[in-house]
Amino acid sequence: MEKLRQDFPKSEKVRTKSEIDRIFRTGARFSCKGMVIRVRRNTLDRSRAVFVAVRSFEGAVQRNRAKRVAREVWRLNKARIAPGHDVAIVLYPEFDSFAECSGLMLSLLRKAGLLR
Repeated sequence: MEKLRQDFPKSEKVRTKSEIDRIFRTGARFSCKGMVIRVRRNTLDRSRAVFVAVRSFEGAVQRNRAKRVAREVWRLNKARIAPGHDVAIVLYPEFDSFAECSGLMLSLLRKAGLLR
């Protein structure tokens, strides 16, 4: 029985400015209160993500925590996400907990047709 990997290596992150700009320019947009995702097809056998927190958070600590929580939600659910997409997740200060972030992200991924 093969064990599913639940890490989040660099190969699963969108890392260059040109790739991030391309997602924001040409990706489909899905939103709800507290989160926006942009989705764009890629030619890879996996989906990649980038997390962006807006400046309206009260400070860097809250902004970094929001990104950390969102990365954890992505990491725990990445086996359910369809491969071949680049996803930019924009976070707003409207959510407070892991459960709330998880619900928002999964509903947006479902709306985008990325959950299998």
